[in-house]
Amino acid sequence: MPTLSYNKNDLISLVGKKMSDKELEEIINLIKPSVEEMRGEEIIIEQCADRPDLFGIEGLARAIRSYLGIETGVKKYVLENPSISITAEIVKQRPFIGAAVVRNFKASDKAIESLMNIQEVLHETMGKKREKVAIGIHDFDKIFPPIKYTQVKGDERMIPLGEKEEMSLKEILEKTEKGKKYKHLIADSSFPAYVDSKGIFSFPPILNSERTRVTEKTKNLLIELTGTEKKLINQVLTILVTNFAERGCKIESVKIRYPGKTEVTPELKEEVLELNLKDVKKILGLDLSPKEIIKLLERMGYDATLIKEKLEVVIPCYRFDILHPVDLIEDIAIAYGYNNFKPEPPNIFSKGKFLEIEKICSKARELMVGFGFQEVIRPILTNKNKQFDKMGLKEEDVIEIENFVSEEYTCMRKWILPGLMEFLSFNKHVEYPQKIFEIGDVVLPDEKEETMSKSLRKIAFLTSHSKASFSEIKSFTESFLTNFGIEFKIDELKHNSFIEGRVAKIVFDKKEIGFFGEISPSVLEKWEIEMPVAACEIELEALLEHPTY
Repeated sequence: MPTLSYNKNDLISLVGKKMSDKELEEIINLIKPSVEEMRGEEIIIEQCADRPDLFGIEGLARAIRSYLGIETGVKKYVLENPSISITAEIVKQRPFIGAAVVRNFKASDKAIESLMNIQEVLHETMGKKREKVAIGIHDFDKIFPPIKYTQVKGDERMIPLGEKEEMSLKEILEKTEKGKKYKHLIADSSFPAYVDSKGIFSFPPILNSERTRVTEKTKNLLIELTGTEKKLINQVLTILVTNFAERGCKIESVKIRYPGKTEVTPELKEEVLELNLKDVKKILGLDLSPKEIIKLLERMGYDATLIKEKLEVVIPCYRFDILHPVDLIEDIAIAYGYNNFKPEPPNIFSKGKFLEIEKICSKARELMVGFGFQEVIRPILTNKNKQFDKMGLKEEDVIEIENFVSEEYTCMRKWILPGLMEFLSFNKHVEYPQKIFEIGDVVLPDEKEETMSKSLRKIAFLTSHSKASFSEIKSFTESFLTNFGIEFKIDELKHNSFIEGRVAKIVFDKKEIGFFGEISPSVLEKWEIEMPVAACEIELEALLEHPTY
């Protein structure tokens, strides 16, 4: 969870009410973040990762105003019609963009500091260190249309932010601090750029030009974003523009002209979610009237209307964390005050112990660390492209997510190795050899189960370096299984993710429990991995049949 610094006087000014340090700390702690320290004019706050709308000082002030009853309900933002357009050409690495114009920006030291802080924290969190989303903020009056987002050659030039001399884009990657830090996000032959009639003014996701630097004289801003997920880009842009609006700025949308279609950004869209009153009582144990629930929701920045036994709740455009009615119930609890709940002692006594599968996992973890592998944890949510196409396999049935939020996460994983391959692709710049493993659940369709699915615990591990081979991964696999004291066989296997003739299956108790081998060059190419990879995946639950752990 990000720990961020805020200016106390600026926060109180934005809230519009004088408060003592103690009062301010109590209110911040009540609405979800946690105050770590107050020193002079600085407040150090640990924010919750699921509330990016509170990362900026303006969003935090908005939540405090609502909680105090100064300004309750859904905050409405006026979006002016676009006065400019951006032509977005096909840029394979970062295909999606978003933009907005901010008018009447009052460039005080506090406003500029807040702007820099929110930009950086959004890069690190929602932007996944600029890989998913990168933000550029410019002095709009120093940009001269027509504006185009395009792909340029590495020898194109601009004066980078903070520099005095022109550099080529290739030189920027090699000589500047930001270039060195983020050059792994740029393909050798492809350089994304925003260009106006005077040349390049932004080199995403690296840095802006000195020409469009934001200064104390800046009155109007252009916010531009690039990335790999359109939905995420709009979410980040929404946070930025609503923060500016909280400082009294006017927000103007921008037309994005893609090949064959035109879109307008940002999209400040409110959502409506139905909330059953019975669920509130069941989960919280509180006997609240509909009027009381509506008042509590308004205190947390929602609008709500009673329709029979249910509430129709309007969710603000910046609350992307609200995915289910239970999220609304959590906010009702926050508004009610956790300190107002009456504690009840548990009336059931139970003695806890490790599940047998956890004992196996614990031993497996110790073995892998002993073999020199490093543990990683990847999401159980993934998508079919990663599970099948990028692994050279035909698509199979999986447990899919009906109302997925991101195209990155549309189904449950069926096996673990694709996640480890993705991890390798993210870390090509790290020293080799790389030896990693993961122990985790996979979810398989199963019509015999009540939930139409079943979870299995597996381990996957791989080694990547210039001499990674079948023999090496076979040695690790045999050592791993031998330490569990089981009698197993290794037989031939054909698996399209692996090189033919350099892959084998593991048979235990007449059942295939895993496989290992050298990853196919075609699969490595799809993941853009340059080193050979040898990998293994084993079903750990099969070892429950022979408990020697």
